[in-house]
Amino acid sequence: MLLSSNQFSGPLPRIGDTMKVLDLSNNSLSGDLSHFLCDTMANQTYGLTTLHLEGNQLSGELPDCWMKWKSLEFLSLGNNNIFGIIPNSMGHLVNLRFLNLYGNRISGQIPFSLQNCTSLVKMDLANNDLVGNIPAWVGTSLVKLSILILRSNKLSGKVSSELCNLNSLQILDLSDNSLSGKIPRCVYNFTAMATGSLANSYENAQVVTVIRGAFYSYSFDIWYLLESAAVVTKGRKVQYDTILWLVTNLDLSNNNLSGDIPKELTSLIELRSLNLSANHLTGLVPDSIGDMKQLESLDLSRNSLSGQIPTSLARISSLNHLNLSCNNLTGRIPTSTQLQSLNASSFISNNLCGPPLQIKCSGDGDEPRGHKDENEDEGADESKIEWLYVVVSLGYAVGFSVVCSALVLMKAWREAYFGLLESMWDKLYVYVCIKWMRLTKPSI
Repeated sequence: MLLSSNQFSGPLPRIGDTMKVLDLSNNSLSGDLSHFLCDTMANQTYGLTTLHLEGNQLSGELPDCWMKWKSLEFLSLGNNNIFGIIPNSMGHLVNLRFLNLYGNRISGQIPFSLQNCTSLVKMDLANNDLVGNIPAWVGTSLVKLSILILRSNKLSGKVSSELCNLNSLQILDLSDNSLSGKIPRCVYNFTAMATGSLANSYENAQVVTVIRGAFYSYSFDIWYLLESAAVVTKGRKVQYDTILWLVTNLDLSNNNLSGDIPKELTSLIELRSLNLSANHLTGLVPDSIGDMKQLESLDLSRNSLSGQIPTSLARISSLNHLNLSCNNLTGRIPTSTQLQSLNASSFISNNLCGPPLQIKCSGDGDEPRGHKDENEDEGADESKIEWLYVVVSLGYAVGFSVVCSALVLMKAWREAYFGLLESMWDKLYVYVCIKWMRLTKPSI
């Protein structure tokens, strides 16, 4: 039953145990899910494989009776008003391939029971209130994952190296959390981002299922048409649907990650969008960044990266969004039609020079002229001030020593000098006494 994008309102309807597909997404349905999912006969189970309810006004807690829906392969409850924790009974959905709970108010930790959902291809839990670490078992049990989106939660801890076991991963979005530590160097294991093999496998799967029979073709086409994901790329959020399986994206922005950018990251040559902005990354931009020739969007802004921009970056002809602002990068911006056509704001708050910036480079040092002259002027001023102090001090010392030596060695000068001091003292004494007498003399 495909009834999405209508104007249905009210509570969810009851369904029969033989229904396979229910799509009521993007309507105005309300109420909680417990009545729909749990108010059934005690031992009754359902054969529903696809439940698509995103974009409604459903509320209440996630019910804990998923053991009655073991046939589910596609579950989407995104963009509703659901709250509470993810119940342990979701671990009974062993056939589940797509899990979308994004855009709700779900809290607590990612439950251990989800490791039983070993068929998961996509898990999108973005824009919730989840806390705790990203469990290591995500990388060891959910090895079929190709899309993992945990954006905009309250997750903390390190990015586990076990995630590198997800060699089918094509979209990994962990942005807007409180993750810390270094970027794992094992990221080269993300084979789908390095070879683009996943998109090809999905295309082949569709052809094979069509050949093998209508039932399998129908099931695959339903998920293929229903599935979508919001991906932040090129500085904005983009909703992908029919071409979702062609997208490759790695987003670790707005966390507390530190250390350098591992050169192993540049082996992901089929990656189209890379965002590491707003972290505490240091060190150099890898020289091999130019090997990522499929990159369309690269954001390394708001870090503490240093050194020069690798000249290999100019070889990425597909790059149409670049942000290197707010770092400690120095030197000349590499020359290419692609880079010089970008907005100057992509390079500001660094020590860079050359187009598209208005700051010209001077000589072969590739240092910004204005920045270099300013430093030289400051150094010259400081040098002048220091030498002034030295000269004045030496002059005073020499003059004082000359006078003292003359008084010691020449008797006539010494007698004249002390006689002058005595005469001045007598005059001062007489002057003070007369003034004092005039001030204390009683008036007549």
